[in-house]
Amino acid sequence: MLSKSAAVRKLGERTGFEWRSREVSRVESLSDAVFGLAVTLLIVSAEVPKTYEELLSSLRLFVPFAFSFVILMSIWYQHYIFHRRYGLEDLASTIYTMALLFLVLFYTYPLKFMFMVDLGTRGYELQSAQELAGLFTIYGVGFIAIYVLFFFMYRHAYRKREELNLTEVEVWDTRHSMREILMMGSVGCLSVAVANLLPGDLVILAGPAYALLGLISWLHGSWSNKRRAAIFVRLEAAAEEPEPALNV
Repeated sequence: MLSKSAAVRKLGERTGFEWRSREVSRVESLSDAVFGLAVTLLIVSAEVPKTYEELLSSLRLFVPFAFSFVILMSIWYQHYIFHRRYGLEDLASTIYTMALLFLVLFYTYPLKFMFMVDLGTRGYELQSAQELAGLFTIYGVGFIAIYVLFFFMYRHAYRKREELNLTEVEVWDTRHSMREILMMGSVGCLSVAVANLLPGDLVILAGPAYALLGLISWLHGSWSNKRRAAIFVRLEAAAEEPEPALNV
């Protein structure tokens, strides 16, 4: 059994998050298949061009597809990291994953339509500010729901921190993820509020509201990383404390 000093030093030297799952579970296999299907749905309506003009026209779909693909893959990656970190395969984690997959499939077409409209793709148009507000609302509700599910997943892992034997640093990283997820979801709430409360042409500001995601992530990351570094400093100081003498 490790001494107190050795155990603390081992904890302090750990700079990352130990992966508690290295094998792909059946739930993850299903998740990968569903995300693959979602990507297929993004391009399923695209036909093979028959002329050069049609080829050039189809290339205009590349940008909306790229944006949609990046968003889907970012959700997949967050889900992947969660399972690698905690390796949870209990009922609650499975239910949260199934709900997440349902949302991913359901919102594939709204996601594609959103970028088609934003980039002015022919055939994808809105007739009024009211329709634009509705589109931002549909997208925002899905965005919020996905982050709510991620929050519950991380909260579930946090509640099992003793069972998972999370280190102090890993507990901090879990709380970091929970805070960041809530802040990301709040941006979706802001966008929905802008879409439904601002008049006329100002509804368009619901889109640029998502630019706050990068700023919030940077500010929160800077604050959180300083506290995380302080944990390592304290652990190193504790590791240097002399072991108490044993009475013989």
